[in-house]
Amino acid sequence: MLENFKERYTSRGKHIFVPNAECDRRGDTLLNFAAEIELPHYFFHYRNGGHVAALHEHRTNRYFFRIDLKNFFYSISRNRVAHMLRQLGFHSAREFAAWSTVRNPYEGPTYVLPIGFKQSPLLASLALWRSAIASSIEEAIDRGVIVSVYFDDLIGSATDERELRITYQGILEACTQANLAANPAKLIEPAEAIVAFNCHLTHGQTSVTNERMQKFVDEARSQQAEASFIAYCARVQRNNL
Repeated sequence: MLENFKERYTSRGKHIFVPNAECDRRGDTLLNFAAEIELPHYFFHYRNGGHVAALHEHRTNRYFFRIDLKNFFYSISRNRVAHMLRQLGFHSAREFAAWSTVRNPYEGPTYVLPIGFKQSPLLASLALWRSAIASSIEEAIDRGVIVSVYFDDLIGSATDERELRITYQGILEACTQANLAANPAKLIEPAEAIVAFNCHLTHGQTSVTNERMQKFVDEARSQQAEASFIAYCARVQRNNL
């Protein structure tokens, strides 16, 4: 039996897998292979600025939505990984898909990408890129809607509320088609203000929520951590209108 992790544990209700040395080695091979692949510009987890840059991308608009993908990594099956790698021309796609997946701790496909393997974010992103969700996003962008993706968080915005609702429904339908379920508890329909990444987003304004700031204050922190958090809050608000 293939053994690709040395331990597993739960943290904040999530299953975490610690890869063994051989799994890590194969993860490096996959990361090197993908180094030359140009992922879509709307994948902000591979862009400078990360989720803060994603938030700032939307500030010029007036209406916003948020879609969160439920159990994102654990929804990407071994077969999907193998098929996607084969399409991209990777050698030994089936073998590396096996080394990159674990038995699913949730309902769904039997073997899936886990949280904890270095290749999981990349493989999940590639799978999303090759799915109906990406096609729906690109159609929306062609119509003038802004859509950003940060791992499993999708934010959309537009100046036209009707156009944004069309995009919102279109992406939800694409989620069903792609077998990547949206999390109903975290869906935010088009509105003039939303919360994403513990930040407020509205026309011309982004700011860290009071709840997130209070949580930081309530716990003992080092001076370095305090300085970093203050700088982060300032970065979120930078260039607000």
